[in-house]
Amino acid sequence: MSENYRTEYIMDELACPKCGHKHILKKYGTVNVTEKKKMKEKILKNELFAFRCEECGLHAPLTYDCLYVDHKKKLMIYLAPVMTGEVQERLDSLGAVKGGTKRLVDNINDLKEKIMIADNHLDDRVIELLKIMVINQIKEEMKDDNLVDILFDYSPGNLWFILFFEKKGMGRIPLSLENYRQIERQYRMGILDFSRDDFMKVDLEWAGRIMFRPN
Repeated sequence: MSENYRTEYIMDELACPKCGHKHILKKYGTVNVTEKKKMKEKILKNELFAFRCEECGLHAPLTYDCLYVDHKKKLMIYLAPVMTGEVQERLDSLGAVKGGTKRLVDNINDLKEKIMIADNHLDDRVIELLKIMVINQIKEEMKDDNLVDILFDYSPGNLWFILFFEKKGMGRIPLSLENYRQIERQYRMGILDFSRDDFMKVDLEWAGRIMFRPN
């Protein structure tokens, strides 16, 4: 993976959607956490991609196109809320770089999740397959509620999935490395068959194509 992707940003004017007060903000085109280590912590703490208005107090996420680079983990994640021709052109040029893991996400929570998975030396493709298994296990709970999202999370010595329900709120289910290794072995060929060297959107839809494909 090339070492040429340095952290870069532009200064942009943004009006508060609530009160109209104008702000000058840094918008990052590339975030390289190898050269600027504290940037990863800011992303995980919801500080980097955030809008705060000192006039009315509004605090909201601010999502825009950005390339996340971690040379040590050979990881590149492209955050693109909306796919456009310009985004595709950049992805095509970045995809020409051989080696490493390249992912495409469309929201900040998925960006954070990919970062945390890599920090735990896990494969996000296996994690997405495990999510489908978890969803199948909680079908009874979903009869009178809707699952809004399911995300990987961790603390030192513990791995789990955080589940967000429409009515019940938040819950979590432990993730065992034994189950992780089992799924990794069981779906090894499917994972290889559905993987590419360019930027992939690895999510539940991607995992479903592997888990439910005809034999």
